[in-house]
Amino acid sequence: MRFRLCLVVAYVFFSSILEVTAASSQGTETNVSTFVYPTGDGNLTFALTATNGGDVYMHLSAPATYQWVGIGTGSKMEGSVMFIVYENADKLSATLSPRLSDGHSEPTYSSSVDCDLFNQTSDHGGIVQKGSSRYYSVNIHCKNITAHGEGDGKLDFSNTKQPFIYAWGPTDGAVSSASKSASIKRHDSYGTLWMDLAKATSSNSDINATFTEAALLTTQNAGADGQAQSDGDKVGPAHAVIMLVTFVIIFPLGALLLRFLESVKAHYIVQTVGLLAAVVGIAVGLYLGTMYNHSKDVSSGHQVFGLILLILLLAQWAIGLYHHLRFRKYKRPTIYGRVHLFAGPAIVLGGIINGFTGFNFSGDSHNNVYYGAVVAVVIIVVLALLGWKRWSKNKQAKHSRMLDDEELHEGSYQMNASHGASY
Repeated sequence: MRFRLCLVVAYVFFSSILEVTAASSQGTETNVSTFVYPTGDGNLTFALTATNGGDVYMHLSAPATYQWVGIGTGSKMEGSVMFIVYENADKLSATLSPRLSDGHSEPTYSSSVDCDLFNQTSDHGGIVQKGSSRYYSVNIHCKNITAHGEGDGKLDFSNTKQPFIYAWGPTDGAVSSASKSASIKRHDSYGTLWMDLAKATSSNSDINATFTEAALLTTQNAGADGQAQSDGDKVGPAHAVIMLVTFVIIFPLGALLLRFLESVKAHYIVQTVGLLAAVVGIAVGLYLGTMYNHSKDVSSGHQVFGLILLILLLAQWAIGLYHHLRFRKYKRPTIYGRVHLFAGPAIVLGGIINGFTGFNFSGDSHNNVYYGAVVAVVIIVVLALLGWKRWSKNKQAKHSRMLDDEELHEGSYQMNASHGASY
């Protein structure tokens, strides 16, 4: 009898332990919301668990082929709290940059957003190797995150459909910086998702924040609002193309037409088109500057020199027109014509040089190789054509002088012959 009683007590005891363990395990699983999205280069995975006290634990992983990857609170950029991850300077670990966004421009790093990486080991510093691919893989701990964000960008732990936004950057180069305020390029794709924060929030302030492998495999307590939308920076390339065509093609063409056609009208039309293109290109550049933190204040050498070039172009156009009007009226050269003659090539050269600084400023210095090749070809062709035209003109002038000398010689001979006949 006593033996049977011991068995019953032991059964009740171990059953209670198993129930508590199962409940604890189940609670851990249900207190995680996970979103998994296939990007084409690999999965973007975002998981979240939180406490009522305001501590939020997140996991974010995505292919490291992208310059950066990010998650933001809310359904839009304005009022969002963003968590941006990119490659560190050592190329082995990842940098976490908590940022605030006020609209459709590069979000700004904010030291007031108390978020840090946790559970990062020496062999797992935020970038891991999976087969032949590298992945960002970070765990993030945030405190009092509800103090930030506006509108639906402020987290509500009772919201069963809390909106988030996700995005990843282009694949043309890495940030490679330990700075949390490093410049990042416009996202290549973006989308929206939702998470059930009620199921991801625990009343236990001492939760186990380690994300199990099983919790990161599939989407749970979350969903996507459609597919990711392709985007990318179209304003930057437009600015570069307009300015390149203006200074490398249009302005040199105007100079060639003046020499070969000897038509002031053709020269005036082409250079006016070039001036208007430069105005449009610089306007596009100023708009582009509002999209990125490093260019918003218009203080860089590239931007300042660009504005100076615009002023010089306007002055050059006005001086050329004034010289032409004076020349047509008085039929003689003017000092304005001399200024216009020498200032033109100098301004064009300045614009070409500013193109190189522009690629450096935008972080696309590798494009200087292609840009330099185009510039070199154009300069060689223009100089060759101008040189050939001058040589041809000098040759023609020399030939004309020889004809004049022959005519003069023949005239003198005929005159001498007529004088001789009179004797």
